[in-house]
Amino acid sequence: MRIFLMILGAVISVGALLIWIYLNGMAAGFSTSNVKPSMEWFTGEALLLFWLPFVAGIALIVVGWKIG
Repeated sequence: MRIFLMILGAVISVGALLIWIYLNGMAAGFSTSNVKPSMEWFTGEALLLFWLPFVAGIALIVVGWKIG
């Protein structure tokens, strides 16, 4: 159970990061200006799509670590 929780937490955290990078890359690809937009890490959208799943994954890793 311990290993399962740690792996699940890592998959959730890494998945949230990859999805957030992908979504920002898609947004940059549809930008019509010559200026490359930077990744916005501290918006409401970032909170819902990246930070909450990322922190939940880290919490699962910590819970899995503490169980043993």
